Amino acid sequence: MKLSVLINNFNYGQFLRPCIDSVLSQNYPDFEVVVVDDGSTDDSREILASYGARIRSVLKENGGQASSFNAGFDAASGDILFLLDADDAFLPGKLARIGEIYDRNEIDWCFDRVTTKEDDQPPGELQVTLFDKRETLRKGGFPSLPVPTSGLSFRRALLSQILPMSVATDVVLSDNYIKFAAAYLGRGAIIETPLTFQRIHASNRYTGTSRAKTLRPRIMIATGLELARRYDGLQALGKSLVAGGIAQTTSLLKLRSEARNTVAGGPFGRDAATEVALMAARKRLGNMLRGGQS
Repeated sequence: MKLSVLINNFNYGQFLRPCIDSVLSQNYPDFEVVVVDDGSTDDSREILASYGARIRSVLKENGGQASSFNAGFDAASGDILFLLDADDAFLPGKLARIGEIYDRNEIDWCFDRVTTKEDDQPPGELQVTLFDKRETLRKGGFPSLPVPTSGLSFRRALLSQILPMSVATDVVLSDNYIKFAAAYLGRGAIIETPLTFQRIHASNRYTGTSRAKTLRPRIMIATGLELARRYDGLQALGKSLVAGGIAQTTSLLKLRSEARNTVAGGPFGRDAATEVALMAARKRLGNMLRGGQS
């Protein structure tokens, strides 16, 4: 069974070498490393070139994280595919241990939790929970899948039903879309003991940043609309996500309006692009509730 690790990178040159090395040092007998560089302007491409034939580099124009997932999948040849952000790293032995879980169980995906402590060592024993919430998702329920991008892996047959995914230049459709789609399409496992290091730093595009509050509603709306559009069995979940995103956006706009009315000086102003997107999402949600398509 061949494994492929798909690393997505955009201007993370300062973290890229430790990330790649954490994969190349794995003790699994048959794996490849595919690094997609999404139009970096730092020294990332020089770093990739230094690895020569030990990795497969895919160099593309900037198109956002989703486009990197799509490009990495197209370039990979493994039976099991792992996602990894270029600022994160795999703990020693991760590939072999997850490969064994796929061998022992009839699962379509496997998600392992992450640690944010760089010096953490891999656990001696793994706590593995088999996970099948397909019926819950069909009924509009929200299963708990608290694992970021770098903890995700899939059988090729499953991921081919998810990718390619719609693209955007910002963080819109990302790991949430992939996780919900995977849990709807197949049976999986969650490893409760971390096998991945997630780096929290000042350059994070989403995790731990002030942008998360304003991005979260956009992600919810975009994810809900796309899940409902693509998978008939996820109409209820899609509507719930869109409704939740609209509610959060409305709350943010209300707070912004209150600030505009109370702050001295010039007008605070609303984000016109956000309001237009909100109106479009409301219209599409109304069409969905009436059984329309868009």
